[in-house]
Amino acid sequence: MRLDHLLAKAGDLESRIAVSSGDARYELHQQLHRTLENIRLSGGRVPAHLRALDLELVEEEIEDSFDNMPI
Repeated sequence: MRLDHLLAKAGDLESRIAVSSGDARYELHQQLHRTLENIRLSGGRVPAHLRALDLELVEEEIEDSFDNMPI
């Protein structure tokens, strides 16, 4: 896949994540994370705002996992 296509896909996923929630948001994050990895593997640089979004979503998923733990 070409680098410009991967960057466009990441931008599309970013927009879709902004309006999603729940399981859909989780699945979109997985797609975004794979796309960012493919950008890196293709020799491209991942824009800072997409790296930040990826990390924010990872933290969100970690927090959600603690919400389901019994006390």
